[in-house]
Amino acid sequence: MKTTASLKSELLEAPAILEQFLSAYFHQNAERYAYGELFEPLYLDLSEFVSRRGKRLRPMLFLLAYRLFGGDRKFTDPSLLKSAISVELLHAFILMHDDIIDQSERRRGLPTFHKLAEERMGKLENRERIGQNVAMVVGDMLFALAVETLQSTDFPSQSRDAALSRFLRYVTDTGCGEIYDILLGIRDITRVSEDDIVRMYNLKTTRYTFEAPIILGGLLAGASPELLGEVEHITNPLGLAFQIQNDLIEFSHFDITDRAMQTDLLEGKKTLLMRMAFDRLNDLDRSFLQLCLSSSSLHDSSIIKIRELIEKSGAVAALRERMQDLFNRSEKALESAPFTADQREGLREAIAFIRQQTQHTGTN
Repeated sequence: MKTTASLKSELLEAPAILEQFLSAYFHQNAERYAYGELFEPLYLDLSEFVSRRGKRLRPMLFLLAYRLFGGDRKFTDPSLLKSAISVELLHAFILMHDDIIDQSERRRGLPTFHKLAEERMGKLENRERIGQNVAMVVGDMLFALAVETLQSTDFPSQSRDAALSRFLRYVTDTGCGEIYDILLGIRDITRVSEDDIVRMYNLKTTRYTFEAPIILGGLLAGASPELLGEVEHITNPLGLAFQIQNDLIEFSHFDITDRAMQTDLLEGKKTLLMRMAFDRLNDLDRSFLQLCLSSSSLHDSSIIKIRELIEKSGAVAALRERMQDLFNRSEKALESAPFTADQREGLREAIAFIRQQTQHTGTN
């Protein structure tokens, strides 16, 4: 494996390589999807949606893991880059469907895909429904593209098949997490436990965001399943800490005047922040919060009051402490795992990078 210094140099160059490859990927596939005037504008929207500037956290973790676990292909290798962007295509598929479920109108400061599709419908009376229907199908296509892209690489069939099998398992887990999120949302908060919410976070976000790219990169590098089995002990607390911080950032940036940006607070979702606030309030405030969360639609006055109750409860500070404890747990798990010194140092750098990212933005 390369030295830590040379690996850092590679990783500094990787974002630009990924962006160029992703742009070329959609350009090269444009002819394949030249299905006439009805679909071609949607393909342009799809290309734009996936290519929007982001942290590319998942493909970056994939490339890091590939190198840490002994992979020797250059970061410019087409099959390696195909494998890396397959997890980004999976992410875009999940976001596209998630935005429909949450009725979000913006993603990364721009219209969500179903809103882009809706705009293509002009002034049709049922354009909103058509936009959502189109986005659902295009999301399904993205999932197929992600699988096809991973499968079309020239890695040895045994490692490629193992990676594809795990990839599909992560997709299933993410779907289960999404269902958990939907069904917990309609339950009374008194019937939603902290364990329920943590399980939902782990299935919906943690596994495909952190565990999947590291495991997939390790499998394609030829790492043993036994060694890769240690990864989840690191990524589970790491992912929960990241999700908590994502919730806290969203809460701190919440603007009641901006209804186009759907948030967990507007939707009355059962987050750890909401559950912890509920547990820490007195009986009167708890009853009011419970009543608000049971309403099918929240008025501005109720939303303002919920925000005040969350702040009053001290849940924000308590979750910040818990987040730091989770990061520490992740680092301790790393120290006790049977990795080489170089692998441990590389993963430690990844944890530090993720901690830095949580201070600024969410997981998208």
